[in-house]
Amino acid sequence: MYTKSVMLIVASAMITINVYAGATEDFHAKASQKVKTLVKKHNVQIVGYQHVKEAVGTGIRKVAKAVIIDARPSKKYQMGHIPSSLSLPDTKFDVLYEETFKGVAKSKEIIVYCGGYACAKSPKLAGMLLQKGHTNVNVYAAGMPQWNNNNYVEIDVNIAKALHDKKMTLFIDSRPYGKFTQGTIIGSLSVPDTKFEDYKGFMPTDTTTPIVTYCGGYDCGKSHKIARNLVAMGYTNIKVLASGYPSWKSAAYPTTATNITKKKIPSTVSDVKTFLKKGEDTGTVDGEWFVKNFKTFPKTVTLVSVMSPEEFKMGHINGSINVHAENVKPKELLSALPETGEIVFYCGTGVRATEAWAILAEDLQYKDIHRIFYLDADIECNKNNACSIKPHEPLGI
Repeated sequence: MYTKSVMLIVASAMITINVYAGATEDFHAKASQKVKTLVKKHNVQIVGYQHVKEAVGTGIRKVAKAVIIDARPSKKYQMGHIPSSLSLPDTKFDVLYEETFKGVAKSKEIIVYCGGYACAKSPKLAGMLLQKGHTNVNVYAAGMPQWNNNNYVEIDVNIAKALHDKKMTLFIDSRPYGKFTQGTIIGSLSVPDTKFEDYKGFMPTDTTTPIVTYCGGYDCGKSHKIARNLVAMGYTNIKVLASGYPSWKSAAYPTTATNITKKKIPSTVSDVKTFLKKGEDTGTVDGEWFVKNFKTFPKTVTLVSVMSPEEFKMGHINGSINVHAENVKPKELLSALPETGEIVFYCGTGVRATEAWAILAEDLQYKDIHRIFYLDADIECNKNNACSIKPHEPLGI
């Protein structure tokens, strides 16, 4: 692996950006101007998929070759992230930095990523890390979209539980069979990593089948090994519960070794009747319903683009207003919104919309959060405001 300097033209000025061989062409063609500008400003190096894959190694955090950081909102991280990576949203940097990098040498390689070539959170966070004195900070600009298309991801235990509840995902316990018999996640298939070849014939014929593998926790590499084997076989929807069976037990979720009755979830403000149809995931508007109905919403519903003014000018959903949520404080965000009616945050990928909602719900603990929603979808709008909206599949969390 070697480094190549690539000349790019940004805002009519010639700049030099350090890019690892293999990542050059895509970065040049796909990265947004904002991302290129931030990369130049902070003088960080761009790395590609293969470099990140080698850094991930076996997937176990403590032996990864680099500290891999997810700069997206924590909810997006929980739903799927690069194996071994840690969550450090750029908006939570001051709060979480010390805990995240406790004991990490300033010379240790750090790889930061977010939602792809148009996501500026990773170079922004890279700049913050450089200001803290870290000397080897790289950016994986292709980020989560490219990784997700090529490899398996890690998920948090609450996401695993949501998938388990849907009963549409195959759970694989990769621990030794003796451990499996002592207690496992209900419905799991026992596939010890050392016996994988013997169990290949039991795998689903549909390679798009959702599969979650797990073992004994963050220090256990068996689930990662099974995941890599499945990816090699052509399976495209593989997830690893890296915290493993211990986290499932600690959360008091049902296992074969227990007889736990599902607790009734208490009613909350989310039970308040609204015009907008609620999505399965907390805080969301139902994506499919939104696509069918947003053009005829009453005036009591305000659509809010939380993207930058520059992005807003390039195209947005007709009738929406623009509040650049990343550039305002929580109380300023709230004050910029209509005091009555219902509100839907949106952006290009759902990442920043999720974050804006979380600022009000979690940081401000806004008492009328029931009237605030976010649209979790990929949205592309042209200069004529013609938009393609593709909702993400809800997980029921």
